[in-house]
Amino acid sequence: MAKVQSFADKVKKKSGAEAAKVIKVVFSYQSPETGNWRLSEKFVKIMPGENENQKIETEIKSGKALLQKN
Repeated sequence: MAKVQSFADKVKKKSGAEAAKVIKVVFSYQSPETGNWRLSEKFVKIMPGENENQKIETEIKSGKALLQKN
């Protein structure tokens, strides 16, 4: 038989260890082929105690660098 899981059991699992924030970062870049402006999005997981602004800036820089290589 299947185990019955209540909503309260699901909520208990996520508390504590998974107290991280997930932020959707959207940034623009200029396409090297056409010169048009494009948008790119990325989800960033920020753990408690990390500097949010610094983490977002590094993700944007790494994302733009990755797009420029292609």
